[in-house]
Amino acid sequence: MAVTVATPIDRAKRILQEIGTEGIRWTNAELGDWLNEFYAAAVAIKPSVSVVNEELQLVAGTKQTIPDGGERLLEVIRNTVGKMPPVFVATRRELDTVRRTWHSDEATTEIERFVFDELDPRHFYVYPPAAVGAAVEILYAKVPESHDVAQDYSTFSQEPFRLDAAYVPAAVDYMLYRAFSKDAQTGANLNRAQLHLNQYLSQVTGKAQSDQMASPNSPDASANPPGGNA
Repeated sequence: MAVTVATPIDRAKRILQEIGTEGIRWTNAELGDWLNEFYAAAVAIKPSVSVVNEELQLVAGTKQTIPDGGERLLEVIRNTVGKMPPVFVATRRELDTVRRTWHSDEATTEIERFVFDELDPRHFYVYPPAAVGAAVEILYAKVPESHDVAQDYSTFSQEPFRLDAAYVPAAVDYMLYRAFSKDAQTGANLNRAQLHLNQYLSQVTGKAQSDQMASPNSPDASANPPGGNA
């Protein structure tokens, strides 16, 4: 059964003891806004919570940009034209040292390397320079589309939860953090807000660590291939 927006919002309302159908102290629209905020906050901490895998048509030259709405490049996998060879990462220092004029080398549709800078996450460079018609398969992080909370709750609450269902508890804690922060004039609510903030952060970062441990690329996984001895 698909998880809808109602799942995290209704859980948060039960904990807040918000009994109003539309919400009294914490309205449905307000909780919906915080859910939208959670999507962006989660992607900022762990970009892989919302990954898009698609083909990118490259512009001529070395400098490239990920699609509109993308937050940061995660990986360039392969060429999607010709014989579709893989693309490997390189550092700008490596290319600048070995081929000082690499930005003006002969253009081609077969890309060999890509360069990424954490300081400019929406752009990357390719080598050799891309010719018209070059295309690659990329992975990039994108904040999910926001829910329109101006609609009636019965409408937007039935929209799908934008992330994997495993992130519903983190979404609930994020909304509770924002809800108790609204009444942070009292020490008890301030403490509750901090508690839920810490739980939200722990769940998102903890999921990142468990995903890494369970990855087929992890040393533990590669040491025990299917059919091998544990």
